Amino acid sequence: MYKKNYLTGTEQNIWQYINDKEMLDNELISQIFPEMSENKRNKTLHSLYKKGYLKRARKDLYYNPEKLNSFYKLALKIREGYIGLSSALRYYNLIEYEDYTIFIMTKSYQKKMPLKGTQYQLCYIPLKEFFTGFEKKENIQISSVEKTLFDCFLKPSYIGFTNIAKVLYDAKMDWKRFMEFFKLTNNNSLCQRTGYILDMMKKETKLAVPDFVFKMLLKHVQNPVKLMSLNTKSVFNKKWKIQDNLGKEKILSWWY
Repeated sequence: MYKKNYLTGTEQNIWQYINDKEMLDNELISQIFPEMSENKRNKTLHSLYKKGYLKRARKDLYYNPEKLNSFYKLALKIREGYIGLSSALRYYNLIEYEDYTIFIMTKSYQKKMPLKGTQYQLCYIPLKEFFTGFEKKENIQISSVEKTLFDCFLKPSYIGFTNIAKVLYDAKMDWKRFMEFFKLTNNNSLCQRTGYILDMMKKETKLAVPDFVFKMLLKHVQNPVKLMSLNTKSVFNKKWKIQDNLGKEKILSWWY
């Protein structure tokens, strides 16, 4: 990170105490320098940011890219929510690839922003009534495996059905817990897509999906829906009324 070398005496004094910190705000500086006024603390942090020593995440929250170890903690400090989708799957070692987008599920906040000084970007996704199913692990809020997969079916464009299917095969699922989240919705297309993928997995990979899962999801089969919002050739599945415009070979490419 490019830095302007010149620091004032006050900036040098503060920097020697904070240069090993991941994240900084006015409150932290006040704990180290209680005699310093709030205005002076704000000006000093802002100056260190302008001179390239710190990056600013939001008002009164800065971070040092060279010391930042927990991108998840920073993301949640910027805006309240929980780590979800592929970021949660990576935490649970259910995907192998490094996804440089960190997904944070929120109640109503939506934004995509680069994390300057790093190769990561943050993506905040509002879930409204589905903002549930998370727990605290290692001081971060993160969705359970079951809620993560529900969110993946809810927002498949962010991860893709190929990855969802692979995770389903590898995950140790609590199916009753998984289905609890479907009780929160009357989204028929969500249930149809989920049932179609699970049915495919059971037939092709022998995934042990309990009968009660299909019984519950089949109640929501009504109008024909596309598997993905793509204008491509599709094959119609009568049972789930799904227009599969991806194809079994692509969805289960990791299996064949």
